[in-house]
Amino acid sequence: MILTRFKIALSFTPDSMKKTATALSFLLVIFTGFAQMPTLQQKAIVVKRLIETKHYSPRPVDDSLSADMFRNIISSADPRRLLFTEADYKKLLTWQYQLDDELNGKGWAFADAFADLYKKGLQRADSLINTLLQKPFDYSTAETLTQYRNRNTFLFATDAAALSAKWSRYLKYSILRKLYYTLQDDSANTLSLKAALATKEAATRESVKKSESKSLKKSLDFPAGFPVLIEELYLDALTTCFDPHTNFMSAVAMTSFQSALSTEGYFFGIDFEESESGKVVIEKLTPGGPAWKSGEMNKGDEVVSLQWEGAEVQDMSDAGLEEVYDVLDQHTHEKLLFRLKKTDGTMSMVFLKKEKLENEENIVKGFVMNGEKKIGYIVLPGFYTEWENETGSGCANDIAKEIIKLKRENIDGLVLDVRYNGGGSLGEAMDMIGIFVEEGPLMAIKDRSNKLTFLKDPNRGTIYDGPMALMINTQSASASELLAASLKDYHRAVIVGSNTHGKATMQEMMFTDTITSRRPQGGEKRDVIKITTGKLYKLDGRTAQKFGVSPDVPLPDAYEGLQTGEQFLRYALPADTVKPNNYYKPLPYLPVKDLAARSAARVSANSDFQLIKKITEEQKKEMQMDSRSVPLKADLFEVWAKQRDKELDIVKGEAAATGAYKPGNHTGDIQLLAGNAYAKELNDDWLERLAEDIYLQEACRVVTDLINIQKNTTKN
Repeated sequence: MILTRFKIALSFTPDSMKKTATALSFLLVIFTGFAQMPTLQQKAIVVKRLIETKHYSPRPVDDSLSADMFRNIISSADPRRLLFTEADYKKLLTWQYQLDDELNGKGWAFADAFADLYKKGLQRADSLINTLLQKPFDYSTAETLTQYRNRNTFLFATDAAALSAKWSRYLKYSILRKLYYTLQDDSANTLSLKAALATKEAATRESVKKSESKSLKKSLDFPAGFPVLIEELYLDALTTCFDPHTNFMSAVAMTSFQSALSTEGYFFGIDFEESESGKVVIEKLTPGGPAWKSGEMNKGDEVVSLQWEGAEVQDMSDAGLEEVYDVLDQHTHEKLLFRLKKTDGTMSMVFLKKEKLENEENIVKGFVMNGEKKIGYIVLPGFYTEWENETGSGCANDIAKEIIKLKRENIDGLVLDVRYNGGGSLGEAMDMIGIFVEEGPLMAIKDRSNKLTFLKDPNRGTIYDGPMALMINTQSASASELLAASLKDYHRAVIVGSNTHGKATMQEMMFTDTITSRRPQGGEKRDVIKITTGKLYKLDGRTAQKFGVSPDVPLPDAYEGLQTGEQFLRYALPADTVKPNNYYKPLPYLPVKDLAARSAARVSANSDFQLIKKITEEQKKEMQMDSRSVPLKADLFEVWAKQRDKELDIVKGEAAATGAYKPGNHTGDIQLLAGNAYAKELNDDWLERLAEDIYLQEACRVVTDLINIQKNTTKN
């Protein structure tokens, strides 16, 4: 195509014909050279060029990028530093500053050398595991496992003996951890970890052996072939050098990504859990789903093996939940053979194909919180839409429907919860803001040409204009932050919680070539790149990039101590400012100082919140250290694990169900739940969680304060 265009453009005169012939000869030499390059190098060069032409702010492909890319691929391939030795690392280190040259077409050697050493490392590890786990470890010695926080700490074993010792400590930790959680899951257990080792160590050791070997073989026997695994590691190491959200995605990963942004996807309709004996069994079947309709699968059935049509059988007898779900996620449209052990000991074989079902994790949930005031509560886990139909069912439409149902209950106020909401569709975020804002600009976008565009509310009018709070935390990102920023700009809602994640960039999906501009559509099985193409700004000209949106009413958040925000990610784009929009008309200021003061007094008197604050401060101190040591002596490990579990339970923000606001269902849901035992079971779980959520309880009190303050202000 390019050659044809070039010929047409330059074939007007005899003189230009000569130039054309020369130019064509030059291009043919270039294309011939490119065609002779290894396949991975060709792909890498195309990916690099695509990023250079499309990325919002592409960095130079130089020695600095080469070093970062080198660190990325080593860290991704060997995150635990158990595969490569110091000698292996030093061999690879010779290419640390040469990857940029290879990406510019000058030689090609690193990928092959890396693949060779990586495969040898995987094989060596498999051999070590089988050798070390032939006999029990000594759990009475005061040994420790050091876990490093910095993923770029490259401390590899100096020799074979040192590598064996590292694996020994890691496997010892894995056995203690697996046995500890097996005991925790057994409600009838009264044994200490030390005592349980006497009778359960051998079985646990064998389970760890199978699990670790299976994990290594997952790479060695990569379904699409080992070279494809190397390709994915290499290309993702390259793309993430430009920013944390620019990524290479294989065709399989692309399918999973699309499913995550949609209320509809392909599923078997099965939820799994681990039994007391550590086996993966069926926990629930979705009514109307493939498993339900088969009539051959039941709660409690044990997963023995899984086999995709035309592929090898994958033994699941000693697999964990994650491994089972990993297998289930490998394909969307192919058939899967389930081999199950029934509760009566008989075996069953069931062939199923995924079907389109509602993705329960992305369905909007609405409840009524009954207390001093009647507060509507809606939780939104993600900004979804139908991938293949942007005008179809999406979260904004579902939120609007849920608000209408709650308004029929005569609610006094509303709490919208986007905690843990990692974002999604920008269009859905715009529509969502429009539910609460009458009209006007909502946010600004700047592209790579520095063109600034203010996006306006697509629809005039509102669905809800009463008192409301928006709940956020450090896990609220992207579209969630846009919602928070815009509602804050317009003084439309009180923002309650902690600083958001800090991702104010937008990405586009593109095929891995530079010729077509057509964007990927749902169901297309092709490799793509997700590229950051723009930054997002608030109406006052500031951005939430890196540092997030700050709450009006701050609440303690244990995640703040774990350094999970954008500012802690390598290659994060910087925060900056643009010209503010001086034409938008915000509503009158909300009494946020008064609300924050009242909330702070309650938080200070709440022992659960104070304990969370204490744990957060300890976590911040711990995160300042380069590493942490885990005891491998049985009794000390149990003490360490119990303390860690206790802290994790506390930071969830769950307390006894004694909150001032009692959760209940609106009339629409009560009617739907009648006669549906499965739906009622799910709903009961929801009500129990909401009753114990101290953050939600406080948000309801904040909305109640807002209602009372505004009522008194109106009277005066």
